[in-house]
Amino acid sequence: QVNDETGVACVEFHTSSISGEELSDDAIAELSVVAMSGSVAEIMGFGQAKGGENDLLELQNCFRQSKEFIGAAKQQDLTRWGALQSYNMIKQNMKKYEGLVQAFKDKKSLSECVSIVEGTA
Repeated sequence: QVNDETGVACVEFHTSSISGEELSDDAIAELSVVAMSGSVAEIMGFGQAKGGENDLLELQNCFRQSKEFIGAAKQQDLTRWGALQSYNMIKQNMKKYEGLVQAFKDKKSLSECVSIVEGTA
């Protein structure tokens, strides 16, 4: 999808498919990484993130769906942990990440993008 404000291809994080479900601690942790990865990638590539507000709102919705109450301090910790894990994952897979960014620019198909991530392209 192309961001309306920047005109740059982007991936958006939506939790509508899990709406109403109670989420385990593991699921919350995993979704924290997913939610933060777009902003982290933007910061790594451009020095700032402009498109992460919606991702943070979706992550907030995930926190509300947790089986156990997650207070503000733990939410902040999980958000920071998700950002750190995203950074480490992107850094360790920089070649794939750069290939994926180029694929977005070239408007490649979803299957081509998956092949890049899986290392089969």
